Amino acid sequence: MLKRPRPRLLMMSFSLVAVLMLVLSACGGASSSSSSTSAGTPVKGGTWTDDLYEEPDSLLPNSSSETFSDMVDNTIYAPLFLGNAKGAITPGIVTELPTTANGGISADLKTWTFHLKPGLKWSDGQPLDARDVDFTWKLWTGGKFTPISTTGFNLITSSTVSSDNLSITFHLKAPFSPFLAIWTDGINAPMPAHVFSSMAPDKIQTSKENLDPSVGSGPFTLSESVSGDHYTVVRNPNYYLASQGLPYLDKIVFRVVPNQDTILKDFQAGNIDSAYFLDVSKFLAYQRLAPTYTIYTNPISSLFEAMYFNFHNPILGTDLNVRKAIAMAIDHNALIQVARRGYATPLCTDHGQAYVPGYQADAPCPKYDVAGANALLDQDGWTTKDLNGIRSKGGQRLEFQYSTTANNIWRADDELVLQQQMKAIGIKLDIQNYPASTFFGTFLTDGKAGVYDIAEF
Repeated sequence: MLKRPRPRLLMMSFSLVAVLMLVLSACGGASSSSSSTSAGTPVKGGTWTDDLYEEPDSLLPNSSSETFSDMVDNTIYAPLFLGNAKGAITPGIVTELPTTANGGISADLKTWTFHLKPGLKWSDGQPLDARDVDFTWKLWTGGKFTPISTTGFNLITSSTVSSDNLSITFHLKAPFSPFLAIWTDGINAPMPAHVFSSMAPDKIQTSKENLDPSVGSGPFTLSESVSGDHYTVVRNPNYYLASQGLPYLDKIVFRVVPNQDTILKDFQAGNIDSAYFLDVSKFLAYQRLAPTYTIYTNPISSLFEAMYFNFHNPILGTDLNVRKAIAMAIDHNALIQVARRGYATPLCTDHGQAYVPGYQADAPCPKYDVAGANALLDQDGWTTKDLNGIRSKGGQRLEFQYSTTANNIWRADDELVLQQQMKAIGIKLDIQNYPASTFFGTFLTDGKAGVYDIAEF
């Protein structure tokens, strides 16, 4: 999902992280009125408070790679398609999933037709229809707006909107089977053409709309945007499922709390209802909050932790044997037991279990073989070593900058483990971490070697 002049990358997943989320189990807690009874039956009303570990950097669709931006996006935008807890794509504001059987997808996977529900509205009452979808993909691929991803969208050669503005047909220059997926969830929802068509595309993401969008389409609309403090969303009366009594809550308050110790204290004090991306090193402390709160992990998560090689690095980009040796020197079990306190499982493909098709349960992990990794590097000519045992060849040295997001204890532990494992085969890792917004901005936009050589997230 990466775009524009950017590092050429090779991804190597080394562990599937059991990302922790703690939520209020029953009545009480920080809500003014709980959203469920003790029996689990939803009731209408109340305020839900959630701690966001990182500050959103954009609240516009396809404008942020940060999970915490996406969490807010999913409350304020109604997408064409929705992913459910089992990883399946379901209809959102479309009438049905397009298939080859119903004529929505051509046999060659190059023509796709979406039919939108009639009577859809933006939060300001303006009609939401296929013209907004048409505007959105053109904005994202126009070259002036800066999307996080153009994958799939850049295959569109033309689109046709029906005369009633309820259907749009896309013509692709090549087959692209995950075309539905790139339109799934609020992070990839249509944008309101009546708001943004009058704005210069290159000014949208620096405008007030970037973190304080005035118009949405989801179950909630943004009522307060206080950067660095909180984002509040309230029920949207023009939501397409409002007639069904949705959403149940009156309000959600997303509080920006970039400190894991503070998040734990918020739970212990009963000040919040949920938080995501919890510090796994505090797992036992969170367990002690039961039964008031419940820890959730997704057994079929799409999430994984991986290391990404920057192919602009002259060694990593050209020497397959160096990359193989790195893979062979990684002890997945050590990473899981030390950095994740045992709360993770190995994943040896770039598709988590939620992706069907895509996930391969029997995909083999590289065999942990330090002796074999050393032998491979010897055979590859990396035989000269300095006093610290770091290898070099022809004036090049096996020393790489390793970067991830700062202030994540488990990722810092990853780095310590990996430094030791790489040193065992004569490779030095220099650690340089960044705040999340800086890290992802650098990762996505800067293709020059030297900014980082290996990234983890």
